[in-house]
Amino acid sequence: MAKYYVDGKLVEIKEGKKAFSQGSEGTLYLQNQKLYKFYHPNSLNEGFGNKRVYHQALLEIKDLFQTIILPENLIFQSEKDYSYCGYVAKMVGEGKKKKEGISTLAWDDFLFNIIQLEQEIHLLSEYRFQAVDFAFHNVVFSEEEKRLYMVDPGRYHHQTYFTISDYQRVNQLIFTDFLKHLLEREILFFHLVPNNKRSKLLLCLEKERKDRFYSVYFQEESKKYENVQEMIKWKGKFC
Repeated sequence: MAKYYVDGKLVEIKEGKKAFSQGSEGTLYLQNQKLYKFYHPNSLNEGFGNKRVYHQALLEIKDLFQTIILPENLIFQSEKDYSYCGYVAKMVGEGKKKKEGISTLAWDDFLFNIIQLEQEIHLLSEYRFQAVDFAFHNVVFSEEEKRLYMVDPGRYHHQTYFTISDYQRVNQLIFTDFLKHLLEREILFFHLVPNNKRSKLLLCLEKERKDRFYSVYFQEESKKYENVQEMIKWKGKFC
C-alpha cells in the first residue's frame, strides 16, 4: 500500500492499482468515486511555478464552480505540507471522457452548457486565474446529465499583479478557441459538412459572432434553427 495524507487523514492506494488515465503531468486513480491525481516530481514546478500554491488558491474557491471541476483536497506524501504530490477531484461524466454529442442537444440544454462554461471562465478571471489548459482535450460530456464539464485545472495560473481585465481578455480568447475546437469535433464526428468546408464554416461563424459573447450569438441563432446540427448544416451550404 502507498500511503498519503488528504485533509489530515491517511489514504491508501493499492500498489499496482490500475490507473484511470495517464498523461505528461502524472497519473490519475479512481477510488471511492473520487479521482486522485499524482504528479510526476518534475511536473510540480512546471511552467508557472509551484503548483501547490496555485492549487491551494483553487481549493479556496471550489464551491463557486459547478462546471469547471476544481480540486476538492490536496494530497501530501507526509503530514508536512511541503510534500505536496497531487489533488483529489470529483469524477464526472459516467467515468469516461466522452466528448461528442453537444450538437445533438435541444437548444435549452446546449445554451445552458455554453452559458455556464462562459460564466465560470469569467469567474476565474475575477479571482485572477488564467485558465491554461481549458481545452477540448479536457472536456467531458455526460450524456446522462446532458452536461459539459471541464476537468484537469492543474495548469491554471494565478498571479495577483495582473489586472482582472487582463484575465478576462485572455480567458475569453481561451474560451473562444476551446469552443471552436468543440464545434470542429462535432462537425467531424457527425459529418455535418464536407471536410473541405469545415475551416471556412468555422471562420464564417466567427465573423457572424463579431464581438458578441458566444452565449449571446447562440441564443439568437436558436430562434432560427431547430438545433445546432441544423444550424451548422444550413450555414455550411453558403460559407
